[in-house]
Amino acid sequence: MRDFTSKLLVSVFASTIVTTFSINAAQPEFIEPPTVSIPAGEFYMGSDRGEKNEQPVRKVSISAFQMGKYEVTVAEFKKFIEATGYKMPDNCYQYVLGGPRTELASWDSTVYKFSDYHPVVCLPQQAAVDYAKWLSKETGKNYRLPTEAEWEYTLRAGTNSRHFFGEEQDSSKACQFANISDWYAADMSAKIFPGAHVRDIEQCSDNEATLAIVGLYEPNPFGVYDMVGNIMEYLADCYVDNYENAPVDGSAVSKENCDTYVVRGGSWHWFPWHSSERGRISNDFLGALEGFRLVLDTDGKSLPPQKGSAAFSKNLAIAQQKAKKKHKENPAYPNKPQGLKVIESSPAKVVLSWQKNHQPFLSGYKVYRQDLLTNQKVSISKLIKESYFVDTSPLAHNARYSVVALNGKTESVYSDPVDSGQTTIHTLPTKIQGEAFSYSVGNEVKFSVLEPENDKIINSMDDKPSTYLIKVARGGKFKIDARVFYPGRGENFEIWLGDMKIAAPKLDGERGWKTINNINIDLPKGTFALTIKGGETMFAVNWLDIKKI
Repeated sequence: MRDFTSKLLVSVFASTIVTTFSINAAQPEFIEPPTVSIPAGEFYMGSDRGEKNEQPVRKVSISAFQMGKYEVTVAEFKKFIEATGYKMPDNCYQYVLGGPRTELASWDSTVYKFSDYHPVVCLPQQAAVDYAKWLSKETGKNYRLPTEAEWEYTLRAGTNSRHFFGEEQDSSKACQFANISDWYAADMSAKIFPGAHVRDIEQCSDNEATLAIVGLYEPNPFGVYDMVGNIMEYLADCYVDNYENAPVDGSAVSKENCDTYVVRGGSWHWFPWHSSERGRISNDFLGALEGFRLVLDTDGKSLPPQKGSAAFSKNLAIAQQKAKKKHKENPAYPNKPQGLKVIESSPAKVVLSWQKNHQPFLSGYKVYRQDLLTNQKVSISKLIKESYFVDTSPLAHNARYSVVALNGKTESVYSDPVDSGQTTIHTLPTKIQGEAFSYSVGNEVKFSVLEPENDKIINSMDDKPSTYLIKVARGGKFKIDARVFYPGRGENFEIWLGDMKIAAPKLDGERGWKTINNINIDLPKGTFALTIKGGETMFAVNWLDIKKI
């Protein structure tokens, strides 16, 4: 389940939203969207391979309707604002992990408003509902948000695989159909937003770094565009934790005073979402990754699709052609180097090797080294042709290496990293920084935007353990004060001494950074491996202050 009221990957935080809705008496100008006719049918909604909130799988009947061919754009939404004077919030938190420094924005001032033909974002679900009501009044038709069942039925388009374009092993095909987090995003994001961090990287390139013009990629089998990636799409359904007793007639789940609604489709910031994957957005949440598309309700009648407003469709086609032309100018990205390993590590040298890339346009490789204690990542090699490298000036403490492949100046994404294995022994009592671990796989050392400027390097662990070597000169009772990021789901984190769990402090309260005080433990004399286990996505450690009692 994707809960975006607490999603640190994007760091889009909750805001108080107040909107008002007024209608001008005068006939306003509006844009009607192009639609795709979706036939009536039945399908199995959900997945036994997915999260618990995607279950139980059930057969759902869908009446004929028309789905918006594209996500609603800035141009379309602008007509609504101009015609009605609708008051939009201006506290959309658009910060994306080291991205734009201007934190708060409105739908018309966000950094992602690249053109009139990009999806409108930075709006609450209620604004999407009110837009649909306004367009319905102006056209005499029945526009509304899709139900979750209609949305998944449309996305699947008769398929029952993990993605409409294939199974898990086919996920790299997503760039043909979607704007997702990919090689190009990893390469370009930091150039657009200095310091930006791309976490999920699919092994393909869609040629867009962030938000894209609607309709740039291939449609799904029904002919609908961008149902995976680009933006998360608001739906009509009130969010519930599972499909027990959910409607089987294609209608929306409704609850009185609903405070959380379903979103679907993922965005440009993540891996391609599975066809059954669900997210949720609370009403007090306003972020820069959410938008919507419309349904044209035909009362179950199968009708020809509408072409939409002619001028809009013409100008959109021109914008799409310009964007696709730029895509063709982008260089080919080499494949991500595979098999990086440390074959020798000593205070005098660290020897690395990896699998050779046989792509014909490959220029060579470059090696990067991250100093985990300063979070500085620098290139330590010139262009090298062979698939090995010797660092003759290694750091005295643990360092993290990665390799990129090159096509001229175009770099591939980083290889999976490896650590030098140079250990630091922390003699107690002492304050251990989270990044000063001796061993950890799958974690990330990064800057936290929420911690003090002089103490913002953290160990982002998720559910991966990190081990610290400690030396206890005199055994006895100790207490640990731990600065950790709590994801907000009521879990424990664990502290292990070798093979023995010695503490499991309970985390509760609001999501965010917390100092957990007075974790009492007994430690014998000697040198030991102290391991921290988080157990949840987004768990992180800033420091451990270990004192003798």
